[in-house]
Amino acid sequence: MMRSPMLRLGALPPIRVSPGTLVTVLLLAVLMYPALSRGGAEQGTVVLLAVGIGLFMIVSVLVHEVAHALTARAFGATVDHIALTLWGGHTQYRARQMPALGSMLVSLSGPASNAALAAVAAGAIRLTETGSSLAVFFTVSAWLNLALALFNLLPGLPMDGGRALESLLAAALRNRVLATRITAWAGRAIAVGVVVTPLAHVVRTGGAGSLSLLTLVWAMLIAGLLWQGASRALDGAALQARIRTLDASGLAVPVRIVPPQAPLSELGAAEELERVLLLDRTAAGPDRLGRAHRIDLAAAASVPPEHRATTPAQAVASSVGDIAALPAAAQGDALIEAMLSRPAPAYLVLGENSTVLGVIMSADVNALLRRR
Repeated sequence: MMRSPMLRLGALPPIRVSPGTLVTVLLLAVLMYPALSRGGAEQGTVVLLAVGIGLFMIVSVLVHEVAHALTARAFGATVDHIALTLWGGHTQYRARQMPALGSMLVSLSGPASNAALAAVAAGAIRLTETGSSLAVFFTVSAWLNLALALFNLLPGLPMDGGRALESLLAAALRNRVLATRITAWAGRAIAVGVVVTPLAHVVRTGGAGSLSLLTLVWAMLIAGLLWQGASRALDGAALQARIRTLDASGLAVPVRIVPPQAPLSELGAAEELERVLLLDRTAAGPDRLGRAHRIDLAAAASVPPEHRATTPAQAVASSVGDIAALPAAAQGDALIEAMLSRPAPAYLVLGENSTVLGVIMSADVNALLRRR
């Protein structure tokens, strides 16, 4: 699969430009052409105006995303890249803890930049001759940037206004999950409105005109994108709700720690073998307690009674992999962060005085988080 080209402009984050960006320019030009052609200008001039406006809107989207990126940086976030796509753009950044005000300003900086561009374009109109191609260019660009700013300020996810409202509600309600759900459902309502508005116009006008139908198709595509973004936000809220329920001490399965060389005869019957965890401490490292193994019950059962005293447990065990430690008090996000900081297939949960409370398998936690 061909990767999108990456642009680097000075100190700005890398800018990934999707081939779909060119499609956006052409679609905008097609949408603008009928309205621009009514002014009586030559066809070549109208085409240049339409394409020029399409290109300027891509620049406007880039300015929008740069505003997000620079504001996020100002609040200590790490900005990975800016992406320009068929549907506009997005800024990928990571922030451990950002205050509600910071999150709101990051969200609102994009629409604010488009409002500023609209003001600049409106001011430039006064410097051009009335009715000239430049006057038309700046007039349309001003209105489109204003529309882009207002559209992004709509209070529903994944719009910037929705993200700002989400941050505000999260601070007011002290419940990020509920705030996300409220703004995501608002985003779904906006998606429905994006389709219903042009559809009502088509019905009112009897469906006449290719522009009306093209606008309706474009609106349906945008609505689908908005609905998908809102749905992802709801999925994220559900995941966050499940993370909140995680508790290291509650997830810990009791185990009996045994050295790999222990004779099989000392480990008890089959039901006791299920609780045995062999820990090879010679493989310990800075973030590892050692290498863990679990008894293969079928292999253990096949060992004759007279040989169990001379058979080391490791001979009938399968490797679990490296094992790390987790504090018993770890819960929710703190538990996930602790696991991500020390990735391992298994973790011993340690209580006071490093008492082993049990073991947590990474696969079990993943299964809990995927459950719907």
